[in-house]
Amino acid sequence: MALTTAAGIILLAIAVPVLGPGCRHQEAVYPNCSLIRLHVVSNSDSASDQNLKRKIRDEIVAAVSPTFMETDNIEEARLVAGASLEHIHDIAADKIKAEGKNYPVKVELDCFPFPTKHYGSFILPAGDYEAVRVTIGRGAGANWWCVLFPPLCFVDMTRMAAVDLQLDSSKKEQKNKALDQGNCSQTPHTAVLQTTVANSKGDTPLPEDRVAVEYRFKILDFLQHFFSD
Repeated sequence: MALTTAAGIILLAIAVPVLGPGCRHQEAVYPNCSLIRLHVVSNSDSASDQNLKRKIRDEIVAAVSPTFMETDNIEEARLVAGASLEHIHDIAADKIKAEGKNYPVKVELDCFPFPTKHYGSFILPAGDYEAVRVTIGRGAGANWWCVLFPPLCFVDMTRMAAVDLQLDSSKKEQKNKALDQGNCSQTPHTAVLQTTVANSKGDTPLPEDRVAVEYRFKILDFLQHFFSD
């Protein structure tokens, strides 16, 4: 119970830097552009397309969250995001192919407008945010989002729990794709990966609860460190 309460307090603290619209610095300590989102948009609202979106979402989060957990600041997070685009693209394309679909997929890192979003009791007001956007097919269906940095994609707000990320203690080698620094009023370097994949069948679907959730003290330690900087 105490750990749950502590996690809730820390997550609510994130709302402090984002009380104003856009990516301009609203607070000296925690500006809006200290956030990078992950945004996954499905091909359509059909049951099969929404299911595909969730499978792609789960694989992306499982693959990239450990790396973002090792980042210490927004500049490093941008490097990680830029270097991860090809990997994220491959994850999405492979899953689309495995599910027997023939959808293109586009992965972008840029600044995008978002409406007001509720993440449990955590609220992000409408405005422009840096994001890795994964668009599946026509991108006409319901979307899903989380916060890549600070690394909250592993947080399950409905259960106030966090994914067991099996973190590696060694630092990953610095990535070789650098993004421009600065706020979102200055358009960041935009990287786009796009492809169309052929039909293929036979992949075993991932269970919806593939990623087991449990509390990790490292997550709380990271967030406490982030907000104490």
